[in-house]
Amino acid sequence: MIDTHCHFDFSPFNQAPDQYWQAAREVGVTRMVVPSVNEQNWPAVLALTERFAEMYAGLGLHPCFLDTHTDNSLAALEDALVSRPLSCVAVGEAGLDYCVAHTPEMKQRQHALLDGQLWLARRYDLPIILHSRQSHNDLLRLVKAYPGVRGVLHAFSGSEQQGKQFIDAGLMLGVGGTVTYERANKTRQAIARLPLNHLLLETDAPDMTLAGYQGKPNTPAQVSRVVDVVAALKSCDRDHLVAETSGNAERMFGLH
Repeated sequence: MIDTHCHFDFSPFNQAPDQYWQAAREVGVTRMVVPSVNEQNWPAVLALTERFAEMYAGLGLHPCFLDTHTDNSLAALEDALVSRPLSCVAVGEAGLDYCVAHTPEMKQRQHALLDGQLWLARRYDLPIILHSRQSHNDLLRLVKAYPGVRGVLHAFSGSEQQGKQFIDAGLMLGVGGTVTYERANKTRQAIARLPLNHLLLETDAPDMTLAGYQGKPNTPAQVSRVVDVVAALKSCDRDHLVAETSGNAERMFGLH
């Protein structure tokens, strides 16, 4: 299994990374993509990829961390991508989040940062890891403005129609804890019907807690439970689901 979205540089993992990674390996997690949220945590994310050969990095500017980004952040990101190690396999986490964009100016700034990161992803032929909350139409419009850009819409929680729109725009869909909640009927039905060759597995740990684990930090080991739920939704063999989604991740991120 490949956890394609885990903030392994965050607490509690940064306090005992070997312990948490061993727990993930024991349930079959073989590799992990660790996206970053701002310039300040790029070094920590890259350090993880040096410490653990099975981990890969994304370098990006998250829309929920606007107050940590500066006018020079996009230029700094390009400099980091120019000198990136092989373990850096993506731009991101980038995107739009209208739950935290309380003014038109904040939305405009999020748009500018996403536009710049889409440009960089295409310029350096890297996939982009995208975050979206209450911003479906605008995110789709910006992605479509960069034909040929590939990436993943992480934490997918939309309808089948929305999923198809993002797939048609060149994206894969990251599937995580949302589908473990029976009340998420719309998204569960979408995952059941959307093509397996466009799905990736993720935890978004330590966030996006699974059903039955509310109040506890999510961990990369929980991707195994996501597998169980998705396999049941798609009425397919668990091993087949793991093999297909792992192949999707390998192709998307160029993992070796």
